[in-house]
Amino acid sequence: MLDLKGALVTLDAAGCQTGIIKQIRVQQGDYLVAVKGNQPTLQQAVHAAFDHASETGFSQCRMSATIEDGHGRHEERYVTVIQKPEGLPSEWRDVGAVVMVGRERQVKGKNTSTTHYYITSLRLSAQKLAGYVRGHWGVENGLHWCLDVSFGEDANRTRDRNAGANLGVVRRVAASLLKQDKGKGSIKAKRFGAALDEKYLERVLQGFTAN
Repeated sequence: MLDLKGALVTLDAAGCQTGIIKQIRVQQGDYLVAVKGNQPTLQQAVHAAFDHASETGFSQCRMSATIEDGHGRHEERYVTVIQKPEGLPSEWRDVGAVVMVGRERQVKGKNTSTTHYYITSLRLSAQKLAGYVRGHWGVENGLHWCLDVSFGEDANRTRDRNAGANLGVVRRVAASLLKQDKGKGSIKAKRFGAALDEKYLERVLQGFTAN
């Protein structure tokens, strides 16, 4: 139902599914998707591509590095891109590049190191793809903060069958509707107002339109 022509769809590992990738391409969109253990064959192929590249010193790769300091935090990011990767399973449609993002972070004397992998239909510079990765997690982290603070999602322990996932969808729809409302106040305050005032609730729900 979405118009994806010319758009870039970024997804975390839960969205790393061949059917989703195919649908994005059929609708003429591009994708940037995280790769983790839920797709073990793909994950192994991506790791193998970077292992092979390391044998030649990443000479054919595009690379980017950034360093940031602020608020007591030192962070270094290293992005490596292999265009036209070989050896990936054929069912993953139109993979133009694989991306490896390494992060070194120091906060209050404590060091942490992480590495994340992605597949994308785009063939762009490492710097450009790094921006798209950061943009995705900026949205993801902002939404998580909103859902936790305003809806208490992290404290919720609903686990019965699909109830947890269904409640997650409802919370995200509610957060979107409340953000669209032009009234003053935080999401938490608007949510409380909608619970007390049926007219205000009706106004918020009017933002939910079917196309």
